[in-house]
Amino acid sequence: MTSKNRRTVQLYEITYIGTGPEPEVRTVEAGEVAAVIAYAGEHGVQVLVRPCRGPVGEPGTGKEGAS
Repeated sequence: MTSKNRRTVQLYEITYIGTGPEPEVRTVEAGEVAAVIAYAGEHGVQVLVRPCRGPVGEPGTGKEGAS
């Protein structure tokens, strides 16, 4: 039996390059990628966009596993 409430969402890992000693990494849904790129262009920030592979949790800062 499958759940109708389940939704598959393509997630992307965004790495902000040159924002500090370690690059900031975030995970966003596909619909947010264009806004991230537009923001980066307006503020002169370079970003690396990669699709996430495998199971991932909720979109966020990408730092959930860090302690």
